[in-house]
Amino acid sequence: MAPSTEFPGNVFYAIIFFGFILFFIYSAVIRYRWFLRGQWVNRFGDPIRRAVGLIPSVLGNVRVARRRKYWYSGVLHSFIWWGFIVLQVRTLNFLLNGIHEDASFQSLLGDVYTGIRPVLDVFSLIVIVGVLMAAWQRFFWRPQRMTLNIDGWIILGLIGWLMVTDIFTNSAAIALGHTENPEFSFAAYGLAELWNGIGFSGQAMELFHVFWWYSHLVDFLVFLVYLPYSKHSHVLTVVPNVYFRSLEPSGVLQPIKDFETAENFGVGKVEQFNWKQLMDSYTCTECGRCTDACPANLTGKALSPKQIIVDIRHLMEEQVPALSPTTHRPEQPTPLIDKVGFDPIWDCVTCGACVEECPVYIEHVPTIMDMRRYLVMEESKMPETAQAVLTQLEQRGHPWRGTQLTRTSWIEEMAADGVEIPMFDGSQEYLFWVGCSGALQERNVKVTKATARLLLEAEVSFGVLANEEGCSGDPARRLGNEYLYQMQAQGNIDVFKAKGVQKILTMCPHCFNTMEHEYPQLEGRFEVIHHSVFLEQLVAQGKLRPDGANGLSEKIATYHDPCYIARHNDILDEPRRLLASTGVKSQEMKRCKKETFCCGAGGGHMWVEESGGKRINHARTEEASETGADIVAVACPFCMQMFEEGVGSVPQAAEKGMQVLDLAELLDMSMTYSKLPAAAASADPPAEQPSASDEGSGTESGD
Repeated sequence: MAPSTEFPGNVFYAIIFFGFILFFIYSAVIRYRWFLRGQWVNRFGDPIRRAVGLIPSVLGNVRVARRRKYWYSGVLHSFIWWGFIVLQVRTLNFLLNGIHEDASFQSLLGDVYTGIRPVLDVFSLIVIVGVLMAAWQRFFWRPQRMTLNIDGWIILGLIGWLMVTDIFTNSAAIALGHTENPEFSFAAYGLAELWNGIGFSGQAMELFHVFWWYSHLVDFLVFLVYLPYSKHSHVLTVVPNVYFRSLEPSGVLQPIKDFETAENFGVGKVEQFNWKQLMDSYTCTECGRCTDACPANLTGKALSPKQIIVDIRHLMEEQVPALSPTTHRPEQPTPLIDKVGFDPIWDCVTCGACVEECPVYIEHVPTIMDMRRYLVMEESKMPETAQAVLTQLEQRGHPWRGTQLTRTSWIEEMAADGVEIPMFDGSQEYLFWVGCSGALQERNVKVTKATARLLLEAEVSFGVLANEEGCSGDPARRLGNEYLYQMQAQGNIDVFKAKGVQKILTMCPHCFNTMEHEYPQLEGRFEVIHHSVFLEQLVAQGKLRPDGANGLSEKIATYHDPCYIARHNDILDEPRRLLASTGVKSQEMKRCKKETFCCGAGGGHMWVEESGGKRINHARTEEASETGADIVAVACPFCMQMFEEGVGSVPQAAEKGMQVLDLAELLDMSMTYSKLPAAAASADPPAEQPSASDEGSGTESGD
């Protein structure tokens, strides 16, 4: 019998229970109203896919425990989380029993509930082990990525004490003879046997039971009302946050619609975020995995994705009193951009490592990009190098300052070797989209010519646009100028539709991502394929037959996964199969596939100088050189530029004489051509690597 079922215990129970519950509802409603103030975004489509995704991500805990690097955190969190879920049965039974014993599960379910009592005891012990593991991690290990403060200790204490009070309460009930089949609650039964063994019984045991019963009740209620004020509020929001996750590829940004009537361009105030972004801030566990994976942070920049999300939450909390009728908004709330900081917003390379690592599906990159849009389009505040490239894009239609090449230079060079490149007229199956880098950067022109040779050898029906090509718009969008992006994208879409383009082949992952996923936002729907996938298909179909020419079988290559096809678009196996077909031996870097480390060129940083610390491309080049490979294989023109500079600047890579080659170049080198003139069929020699003393950076390359 619970001590709350008779007077005055029933009065105490009602006051305590309903008082705490009302305070919890008040705290939750205040924060819920904040979410309602956010801008509208539709995350209600495809409910079945969303619901099914809850099984592995919430119940299965797969994003927490998936990596060996975080195995310890994964185990302890799984212990606590799964125990928390299972023990809701016991918690609900406890609360029902507090009303009346006939309302409890043991009364209503009888033997069924008795049968699960051993399972509940097991999970109580599992939670205690998880809490002790977490305490050990915080006290002795102290990972730098985590937020280690009193809040974490309070939550651990409340959870641990909840388990202890539960077991002690049950042990007292067993000792008093209130429980049938007491041996089924083996942990509590063991303690009850101890109490009986030492003669602990009678009135003292009654008081003992009352003490632990109310301790358990108060602990549970304190835990509940503390959650909205704690970083552990994710316990309340994780299910809706995962359910309302973006179902699009992680590299996709949403457009600003109706520029002529839009009130805001980007986000300069907290309430200008959408409701999902505001929910993200209350779902952040502050585990720091996002920051631990961020290439900008790991190379000494100011950006911490975790801190940005936490800053947004703190700004919300600063203004929470404004939602109460009895208090007022601070006269001068901290400006969002001042709180987050200029450099962190511009340090982001949009690689998506933070989004990929987050256990609770927080969308850091779109949040950062919304603030970058505000800085560019409303405040005109940006690094000088960003301003220069945006001006270049507006005036010349491409981002490469100082290039002496035109979009037809490579076509004329191939014509001089007796190879005619067809112009796209609507009769061909594929538009070969060369891109700004592929046409205007001398090093990447070699990749373009190699790809063209392979397409001709395989007798692919394709054509190019030559001077009718424009920039895909990706640089403008990632640099925050959404208006310029939409102008460039719409121009391309109009050309494609006029010429009857249906399928597009591109060498650039950024162009691929933009055309495949973001052009449909402007009613430009085309089938887009990356050259690494397309060439692998040609080899698999026998249309290209590499024979291992040029001694590639004696070389070791390490493949660098570009963020925009690997992490953002899940293109992982095709490039590796293509690399293997050339005969070269392969050696993976320690961070590869979806855990790839950015080359440093994303988010417009191909042209925007880094704010400080080690250059990201140097850090990645060091990882490549550690594999002992002779060749860095790439599948992106930006990665090509970054590794070319990195190999010349990283001593161990320069001393080894590492080469940087695109997958198309490697395949080209491994071919014996039968359908091209002899002069054109010989692969271009790889470019000489710059020395460490050569001047070169993401900003200056190609000028």
